[in-house]
Amino acid sequence: MADSLRAKGASVEFVGAASGIEADLVPNAGYKLHSLPLQGLAGSPAARVRAVMLFAQALTSRCRRIIREFQPSAVLGVGGYASAPTILAARMLGVPTFLHEQNSVPGRVNRFGGRLTEKVLVTFPAAAEHFKKAEWVGMPTRRQFFETSREEALRELGLEPPVVLIFGGSGGALKINLAAEKAFGENTQYTVVQVAGRRDFPRLSTTNNNHIILEYVDDLWRYAAAAEVVITRSGAGSLFDLAALGRASVLIPYPHATGDHQLHNARYFTERGAAALLPDSEVSAETLRGWVEDLLSDDERRARLAGRMKELATPEASNQIAERLLGASAANGGGK
Repeated sequence: MADSLRAKGASVEFVGAASGIEADLVPNAGYKLHSLPLQGLAGSPAARVRAVMLFAQALTSRCRRIIREFQPSAVLGVGGYASAPTILAARMLGVPTFLHEQNSVPGRVNRFGGRLTEKVLVTFPAAAEHFKKAEWVGMPTRRQFFETSREEALRELGLEPPVVLIFGGSGGALKINLAAEKAFGENTQYTVVQVAGRRDFPRLSTTNNNHIILEYVDDLWRYAAAAEVVITRSGAGSLFDLAALGRASVLIPYPHATGDHQLHNARYFTERGAAALLPDSEVSAETLRGWVEDLLSDDERRARLAGRMKELATPEASNQIAERLLGASAANGGGK
């Protein structure tokens, strides 16, 4: 979204949690990040009191000062601890505010923030039912997922096809990682790339030369583009990244996600014949290997899943959100 806004001549700055993944990703992408010392509301009563105090401090001092100094003409929240005080401060200072809800079931921050904003822009049509003022736009997706071909990715990565990609999100997924280690760790006639995440990576090993275990990759689009089959959790970003490429996928929703939103995310694709669903309770070395080898051996089914997956991509989501923000900016007298 930031790239789309910048391409249209806007200045963009981020507000994020100091402890979040954005602390590295945003500066690395070339944008200024204002970091807030925030924490979630989970934990002991004392921890929750501290979280509320940090929120109040962020609202009354940091966020209001950031907005006064940057003078934005619109503010977009995407959920997370940093969104709420920033949206609230912007609203108090008369700046038009918007939210983007990634998941099919909104999180608590966006449920709260949706009452304060001009409009909530949603990824999944079903999410609109949770807000009074909502509009479906889809999921903003990096252009590399639309532009990278399988042939190009295989050449750049030096991988031998067919390729299977396994990843569980930025934090990893221990159950999937351990099952994949056992399933593919000894011998395969195909290449398996397992992006384990920084937490799980030290626990994993393999004796299979065709099984590559990586800690983390910045260019996930290359590995996904190279793959014939993908096994992943069901975060909205991951799903729409794979839709942009059109990849046959086996989805394993995280069973403890808030509101079971990963299951609802996954069903949006599986009910349209675009992906296969594997419940977390059924994950094992046998089921993972079974799904992979069934799909690799069935060209027709794999192509059908990939084609329907691609039909669900939303390539214009970033531009549509940028237009809503810039429209508010023009109505508010222009600005950044």
